[in-house]
Amino acid sequence: MAERTPAQADSARTVRRVMIGLASMALIVFLVVTTQFHRLPQGSPSLIHLLMALGILPLIMGAMIYFTPVLTRSRAPEWPVLLLPFVALLAGGLVTACLVWWRDLLLAPALLGLLSCGLLLVWMWRRAHLALGTPHPGLYWYLFALLSLLSGLIAILGAVLWPEHWLALRRFHQHINVLGFVGLAALGTLRVLIPTVAGYADADADRWLKKNLPLAAIGAWLVAVCAAFSPMLSLVGLLLWLIPWLRFAATIVLARRSKIWGWHRAGTSLAVATLGWGAVLATGGLHAVFAWPAYVTTQLLFLIFLLPLVTGAVSYLLPVWIWPARNTSAYAVASQRLVYGSGIRALVFLTAGILVASGFTGAIYLALAGIVVFVLQVVWSLRA
Repeated sequence: MAERTPAQADSARTVRRVMIGLASMALIVFLVVTTQFHRLPQGSPSLIHLLMALGILPLIMGAMIYFTPVLTRSRAPEWPVLLLPFVALLAGGLVTACLVWWRDLLLAPALLGLLSCGLLLVWMWRRAHLALGTPHPGLYWYLFALLSLLSGLIAILGAVLWPEHWLALRRFHQHINVLGFVGLAALGTLRVLIPTVAGYADADADRWLKKNLPLAAIGAWLVAVCAAFSPMLSLVGLLLWLIPWLRFAATIVLARRSKIWGWHRAGTSLAVATLGWGAVLATGGLHAVFAWPAYVTTQLLFLIFLLPLVTGAVSYLLPVWIWPARNTSAYAVASQRLVYGSGIRALVFLTAGILVASGFTGAIYLALAGIVVFVLQVVWSLRA
């Protein structure tokens, strides 16, 4: 393999710094959401957009930019592309502010978010066509995730312009963002990341990604469309989405359990997030048929999916971003410190999610304790 030029090395270093910044922002947002949990009404749009638009959207966009060169075997991204997650972050912040103070100005930041996501989709599509050989199938999970996000943003813009259709378009926006954008991006990443983190080769990963993308994508769209216009039919979409999840869950629970599960393994936290996605799917589908309140799905999404997902991914990737050569004692020490107690932390998030969803909202402080401990572990690891 040819040695990288200084410019390429600088670009790769910049990408890693961007990811560190976005991951830090997500952890800050998680802390704010947990501390504000009791002060905001259940299902508050400002709380939900604080979590999704400021914490998750920029981080997922950054992850797409970070992994796309690997999936397409191409060079590091150009610097304007690296600005797109921060444009989305700005748009998310403005949307959250508008929901609190200036609802009449919601259209402008929504258009800004639509622009940033559209430009990222175009860039990834070009990289797919310029790839050396066939792109990795995980790239198409990202492309369909972005298409889902764009359709959700267009729907909410339509709801602003045509308020008589507000309820239906808002329901589509909610479901396609969670089950389409977040779900496709996260599960597509987890299917590759868990074997990498757990240290085993998985020859079936590519085939799984190719085979299950149509089921997951069509399932997400069916739930979203039917939730808006024909709620009972959304159960068909839910069943389609459950098939890929069940196949993946069976792998991590049965076939690979000895490699993944442990009290001090990053893979454990990611596996708990994968299992937690099943609860998000089930409650999201039930909400689509008016059998479950929306705020419970949001609580489960945050507590038993996003928290173990982000903390597990950061505990593995942060040392890689800082010490990419992975051949120093500092890298080894930092990795060990970050994954210490990973299984316990994931169990704390899982317990908090179950209790909060059951009505014991005070259990949110369990999640807060877990986040604070992880932030302290990050500081401890940086001392390496």
